[in-house]
Amino acid sequence: MIILDTNILWDVKPDSSTADLLRALKAADIHVAVPWVVLEELAAHRALPYGAAYAKAASALDDLRRHVPWGGVPSLEKADTERHRKHWRHTYRQLVEVIEPSSDVLRTALFRESNVLAPCKRVGGQKGDKTGSRDAAIWLTAVEYARDHKDEQVCFVSMNTKDFGDGTEYPEPMKSDLAGIEGRFRHLTSLDDVVERFAKPADVDPDFLPALLAREETIELLTDALSEHLPTFAPKNEGGWLNGRLAYTRLGDDEGEGEAPPSLGWFDPPSLTFDGASNVTAHSIGGQDWYLATARLFASGLMMLNGPDLAPAANALDVRVLVTQDGTGARPSVLRCNPPRVLTAEEAARIPNTWINWRQELDARFPSNSLARSAAAVTSLLSAPGTHAAAISTLVMLANAWMNRKRSE
Repeated sequence: MIILDTNILWDVKPDSSTADLLRALKAADIHVAVPWVVLEELAAHRALPYGAAYAKAASALDDLRRHVPWGGVPSLEKADTERHRKHWRHTYRQLVEVIEPSSDVLRTALFRESNVLAPCKRVGGQKGDKTGSRDAAIWLTAVEYARDHKDEQVCFVSMNTKDFGDGTEYPEPMKSDLAGIEGRFRHLTSLDDVVERFAKPADVDPDFLPALLAREETIELLTDALSEHLPTFAPKNEGGWLNGRLAYTRLGDDEGEGEAPPSLGWFDPPSLTFDGASNVTAHSIGGQDWYLATARLFASGLMMLNGPDLAPAANALDVRVLVTQDGTGARPSVLRCNPPRVLTAEEAARIPNTWINWRQELDARFPSNSLARSAAAVTSLLSAPGTHAAAISTLVMLANAWMNRKRSE
């Protein structure tokens, strides 16, 4: 078990390389955790600046309101710092486990602050304020975990050498805290020490990862893992809110190519295509080789637009992946994924599906009937977006799709 102090995660962003390392260790079944006190400190570290920024914004609007005699100055919604804390608690829980302290830990931490026992201290001399109960709670949570899990090695990681020391020598009562568990309790002072201890550099095979990520079975695994980034059409999400706009690039040869009117999601789950890997590193953890890389994937299919209208479309997903390789084979895991983005012109040219292929697919999926033929006399199935004909043809197509699905059921 690796137990992290607050200062290790203080400036870590969810899309940083440090966060990637934590996800990689977690995916390799190396447990990484923080004491509950650390989680609350991290959430407060994010929520307090939000509250200060809100107060400044509210003050600025009040000042502006005094200078605008005709009104119309917008108002802010009520500050919601608890929602902010909940968001960051959830974010950090995606990176690490959380160890709840016992009541004995919390009582002892407060006792040590009251009596200025290490790691607690006074600030400002003999008559200064007593501080350090949170440090004591963090330290005692790590010690308690080590005592309760006699079959585990515990690494406590903190850059706070001023209060916790560097692991070579401890003041009392911290020294006594470790009595009997010295051989299983390691004190590290940086994440570099963690990498050196748990992840050894390995040689990079330049052909291994691209070949693996291009396999059909790998694409299927990635599709499942990325499902939240590939939303199919739904008027509302599970929370009851309207779905947000999904970035995409239209495909085809009409005048509307490249335009991006509001979208409602994919009509069907899109196809994923691997388009290359970058920032590839290789390490060995616990006798297993693992690769970290940023994979570029193209999602392509039929996009449901407002109107209603359908259009062949694609977007790109930049995905940070971890691939573990051992005697049982290679296993890819998604560490994080940036929101889908529009394609560059160069990327759009590499999409394997052409406009003609989409027309053929539509003809195969929605065979014409008398109603469809009547609509086809007015316009093709995919007319210029925004026209009445496009709306009629799309409604016909949706009706056909609904009837075909009902027959298959």
